Amino acid sequence: MSQKNVVIVSAHPDDMEIGMGGTVAKLVESKAVMTSVVVTNGGRSSNPFTLTEQRMAEVRREEALRAAAVLGVQDVIFCNEPDAVDEIDVTSVTRRLVEILVRLQPTEVYTLDEDLDRHPAHRLAGKLARESVLKAGIVLSVGLWAYEIWGPFATWDRLEYIDRYVAKKMAAIAEHRSQVATIPYGEGVLGLNRWRAVFADPNASAPAGQYAEAFRRIAITPVLK
Repeated sequence: MSQKNVVIVSAHPDDMEIGMGGTVAKLVESKAVMTSVVVTNGGRSSNPFTLTEQRMAEVRREEALRAAAVLGVQDVIFCNEPDAVDEIDVTSVTRRLVEILVRLQPTEVYTLDEDLDRHPAHRLAGKLARESVLKAGIVLSVGLWAYEIWGPFATWDRLEYIDRYVAKKMAAIAEHRSQVATIPYGEGVLGLNRWRAVFADPNASAPAGQYAEAFRRIAITPVLK
């Protein structure tokens, strides 16, 4: 059996855990080899401890590595771009993403939604991921998927029930101590995941699970804007 490689492209060090931590743990259990790519260093994020930008970036890197270990992610690649959407070196990030995709030949790629997410850095990460898949010329047998954070999806193409992985997801989010110190990301997304499961199907006689993460399938074609 060939190795199943999965790549996740995120804007910030905690995006993956918040948006799809349960699905990541689920994929790891299925023996998928997970690679997380983080575009920015997160240095200008919520900073309750008044750290310098450089120190915050260092802290966030450490937190991301601990969180990835909780979920079982094998490799975390940091692009170390500035934590400001207008300062991201798009050419450099695209070159790095294409190299990673060509090398790993993933069966599926996950990223943020370039249209529906309300955070500009998230939208950019999603756009770069899609464009890089195109430029890499790879075939994703399972597809390119967007997960949700700053902008719940009105419709979705896939639900992953994560009942068995919720505790691991929450533990991974909790590793981002600098962020959850003042913003309860774990509580917020847990409520969303619960809602997804309860309201998944208006015709169902009972929910198929207690918690679920939603994904939109992203067409791997050039988008004219």
